[in-house]
Amino acid sequence: MTTKILKAHLQMLGFTALLGGSFIASATISTTLPPMVITWMRYAIASLLFIVLMVVQRRLKRPTYRDLGRYTLISLPPLLYFACMIISLQTTSALNSSALYTTVPLMSLIMSMVLIKAKSTWPVLIALLMGILGALLIIFKGDLSQVLQLSLIPSDYLFLFGCLGMALNPIVVKKLHRGEQALVLTGWSLICATVLLTAFVAFQLPEIEWRHISIITWSGILYLATFATALSFFLFQKACVVLSPAKVSGYVYLIPLSVIITNMLLGQVIQWREIASGAILVIIAMVILIKAKSC
Repeated sequence: MTTKILKAHLQMLGFTALLGGSFIASATISTTLPPMVITWMRYAIASLLFIVLMVVQRRLKRPTYRDLGRYTLISLPPLLYFACMIISLQTTSALNSSALYTTVPLMSLIMSMVLIKAKSTWPVLIALLMGILGALLIIFKGDLSQVLQLSLIPSDYLFLFGCLGMALNPIVVKKLHRGEQALVLTGWSLICATVLLTAFVAFQLPEIEWRHISIITWSGILYLATFATALSFFLFQKACVVLSPAKVSGYVYLIPLSVIITNMLLGQVIQWREIASGAILVIIAMVILIKAKSC
């Protein structure tokens, strides 16, 4: 394994850790503001951070219309996921969504084989299947019989459609990257996403009582913007250029563990016996995935 590939895997570990905190921050502030407004705020603040960084490093140059189109396309898959997630969670359960989200790495592998002619290997496929099983064991606390009891409603299918966006995300980044620095790639894709979101939520913004937003809500939004959007997108897109889409998406399986560890650090009591088998499977799957030849 080269230093470049090892660095990319470490970047994905950082991305996963940051996402673990984002679930807790999102749960804390989700009812304080309209969901799409929270999404707009995290993107807008993250975009401002990258504009400042690009100015400081003298990288802020107006891209061509062709590049703007490319950055907009890169921004669409995660936006599709966030929109579908926000709409579907109004009527479906977090349990259903968590279970469906485990399909993302497998979908990413299949789409990368179709769209960019990526080749898979048996170790990668076995690792992805082990990861799905391990993640489900963690989500359902060791009781897989609950999987058979899942009853899907229309909003679940909408969420599954959003999962296609997340599965497509590393493929789009890999396909549309043209050699620019990750700072520029992430910055302009966030800016383009913010412009799209602004058009979508503009009618809601005048109705927000900005002065009455609590410190806790602002703290949650700042965490989401700084760490779970700006820094995590930066790490994700840097890793996407180096690793295969299947390997990047495979880190999805570590997210339940990341959330559990974050909760533990915040003082929550964790019943490790309920999730031990799932955690072991996920770790074994990730070791296989990391060591497997690029697909």
